[in-house]
Formats: sequence, C-alpha cells, structure tokens
Amino acid sequence: MLSVIIPSYNDEKALPLAIASANAVKNVNEIIIIDDFSIDNTQFLIKNIKKKVPKLKYFKNKKNLGTGYSFIKGLEKVKNSHVLMLNSDDFLVPAEIDKLYDFTLKNKLDLGYGKMAIKKENGIFKYNHPGYKKKTYLGKRNELVDLLIFDMYIPSFGSIIRHKVLKKFYNKKYYKKVNEDYGGDFKAHDYDLFLNLAKQKKKIGFLNEYVCVWCRKNSSQSGLKYVESGEACFESAFLFNRYYLNEKINVQNFDLIESRVTKKYMDIKNSCNVNNQKTRKHYDNFISNIKKNKNFKKPSSNESLLMQ
Repeated sequence: MLSVIIPSYNDEKALPLAIASANAVKNVNEIIIIDDFSIDNTQFLIKNIKKKVPKLKYFKNKKNLGTGYSFIKGLEKVKNSHVLMLNSDDFLVPAEIDKLYDFTLKNKLDLGYGKMAIKKENGIFKYNHPGYKKKTYLGKRNELVDLLIFDMYIPSFGSIIRHKVLKKFYNKKYYKKVNEDYGGDFKAHDYDLFLNLAKQKKKIGFLNEYVCVWCRKNSSQSGLKYVESGEACFESAFLFNRYYLNEKINVQNFDLIESRVTKKYMDIKNSCNVNNQKTRKHYDNFISNIKKNKNFKKPSSNESLLMQ
C-alpha cells in the first residue's frame, strides 16, 4: 500500500484539501502529517479531521525544521512499501494517483511519476513542462542529464517512490551534509533526491497522465521570492557541481544546462539579497566547470578536419 507524507507549516486553510485528496486515493492507507511547529490552528484542525479519517497520523516538530527535515521525519514513520510526498497547499488527483501506483508496482519501478497541473484564479490548467515526454516510458532516457538540462520536471508530489530505496541513504545525516556542503539553508531537497536516484541508476518510469495539482504562490519554494533571492540559481548550480561528474554530457547539453542556470542568475533583481559568498560561490564554480568540460570535449582543429 501507499503512504502519503504531508509536511505543513501554518497552512490550516489549504491543508484540508490536501488531506481529502490523499484520503480519496484507494491505495493510500496511511497519511502522515508532520506539523513543522505551526502557530496557527493546525493541531486543532487535525484533531477534528482525524475523527473521520482514522488513517491520519499527526506529529508536531518541537521547533521549525523546514520541509526537507520534516519529510525525512515522516519517512521514519512510514510502514508501507511505497511513499509519496504531498505539499500541504497542493492536492492530488486521486484516480490518477491510483493508476500511477499500479503502474509503479506493475513495472517494479523505484520511482514512478506523472504530470502536474496548475491551479490559477480562473481554473486548473494542464502544464506542459519542457522535460515531459509525449508518451509513457520505462527507463528509456538519461534521467540525470535531462534533469540537469530541463530542471525538475519530476513533480515531488506526483511521484511514488519505493520506500526501501530511500531507507538506504535518505536520512537526517544525509540532508545535514547537503546543507553543510551548500553553506546555507538548502531548500531543493526533492530535486536533490531525484538527481541522486538518477545518479544511482534506479529504475524510473513516467506515466503520461496528470496526477497532481500545484497551487502556486509567490511565497512558495518555487515562487518569485525563491527566484529573486538567488536561491533558485545557486541551488541549481550547486546540484550540477554535485552530480555532473562521470556523466555522458556533450557540448550541446552543456550549453543547454549553462543557459538554464545563467537565466536564473539574470533573474536576480536585487543583488543585495545574494551577498552570501558561501552559496554564491556555487555559481562561479558552475561556470568554471562548464567551461572546462566544454573545452575538453571540443575537438581540436586537426580532429575537425578529419571529421569533415
């Protein structure tokens, strides 16, 4: 069966919909709420919901830890073979999640994912990420290189992961090391996790269905604040530096990766918000690594003549 982990912080208004969508998934028999030290009425809300949803389990952090640590804390409570993380302000498409679960089990995937829709003021719209394939596939792409090229096209709350795979390495010690290496509060824990699984050559498959709905807010991790602060750029640069070694990346792909991350750098509007040299250095290292590898892969003049 399937466990859903919902990290939540001061999100009492949106949380009921997230819980209801998870509860409507037939294969979900465990919903774990990790309250990240909320100061609103989340605890009272959960107490009332739990009366009608017995599969709901509630745990409150003694201090605010952030989404990454809260997700890991939820993983420690999981009793099922497969797990899915759900943001407290987003929701699932229940019937499609059931399809994704069957797809993941049938094909013995370590990670199965679907597509994400976006909720806006005037409705819910299909979102076609550049990284999405047009058809369902099973391990027929270089997932790590494509994640570096297209950014995180695998939606964290539209992905079902084999719990056994995560238990081997994904814990507080691992995430603490990521934060230390980054030099600050690292937010893109889900992007790092998917890159890591791809680096390990785990079996990943894609179901060409919309399985979840993102309710985007400017204050969210992927919102405007995250971009303007420089974090979107520096975390992307950090993850490239962390995972690109020994991968088959040609010059054209290096160009695409460089273009994507550099665009994030150009989106930084207020440089005074990005004066942390511990994190800013990752972009400088990224540019250095890109140039070094592009020059290494570029054929010499003699080789060019032979290729003509």
